[in-house]
Amino acid sequence: MNIRDIILPREKTKNLRWFDVVIITLILFGKFIVISTQMYLDTLKPAVEAAATAVTEVATEVAEATTEVSSEGAAYSSNLSFQAKMLAIVFIYLFIRNFDFKQIPFKLNLKVIPQYLVLFIIMGLSADILYMIFDNGYNYFTAESLSHIDLTSVIPKFTALSGVAIIYSLLNAFYEEFYFLGLLGTVNQKYKWPVLVFSTIIRTSFHTYQGMASALIIGIFFGLLYYVAYRKFIKNLLPVVLVHSMADMFGSGLIYILQRW
Repeated sequence: MNIRDIILPREKTKNLRWFDVVIITLILFGKFIVISTQMYLDTLKPAVEAAATAVTEVATEVAEATTEVSSEGAAYSSNLSFQAKMLAIVFIYLFIRNFDFKQIPFKLNLKVIPQYLVLFIIMGLSADILYMIFDNGYNYFTAESLSHIDLTSVIPKFTALSGVAIIYSLLNAFYEEFYFLGLLGTVNQKYKWPVLVFSTIIRTSFHTYQGMASALIIGIFFGLLYYVAYRKFIKNLLPVVLVHSMADMFGSGLIYILQRW
C-alpha cells in the first residue's frame, strides 16, 4: 500500500489511524485545552496576583456583557459558531479520508426515551453524590432539600432557556460524544484500552477550568459512564447526546434539576 492509498483510501475507512486521531483531536479540542489549562493555572497563582487578575477579568467580562446585553444568548454564540466550523472541518476531513459514517449509530427509535431516562437518572444521582464528596458540593440528600422536589419544575426551566442556549447545548453534546464515543470507537479494537485512557485525558483536559476535582469527575466518571452505556448497552449515540445536552443546559445533578427554584 502506497502513501496515497493511506491518505486517500479508495475503500471505505472503517478504522481511524493514529494520525487521524491526532489531527481530529487538535481540530476539535486544541483551542479548548489551551484555554482551559491557562484558566486552571491562573487559579494556582499567589493570592494577590490571582486577585488582581480576577478584578481585571471581571472588568473585561462586564464590558463585554455590556456590549452584548441586547443580543439574547450572546454568551453562547461565539462557541456555537466556532464549534460548528470545527465540526464542518472534521466532516470534510472524514469525507476526504472516505470514512464510513454508517458504523456510528445515531438512530431515532422507541428505545431512545427509556434509554435516555435511565442514563439521565444514573448520571444525575451519581453527580449529586460525587460533587458532594469530592468537590465540596451542596448536600441534596437532606430532608429539606428533597422536600423541594417537583417533577413538573423541569418544564418552566426548559422553556426559560433561550433558543441559542438549547441549540448550543445540543451541538456541544454531539460535538463531544461524536468524537469520544463515535470516532474514537472506530479505532482498531486491539488499541481500545490506550484509546480509552487517551480519551479520558482529553475529556478531562478541557474541563480543568471548572477546577481539577470537577474535571476529573467529568473526564473519568462521566466519560466511563457514557462509554460503558454506549458500547455495552445502548449502542446508539442519540440517547447519550441528549443526556449530555441536559447536563449542559442545567448541570448534571438530578435532584438539583428536579427542585423548585
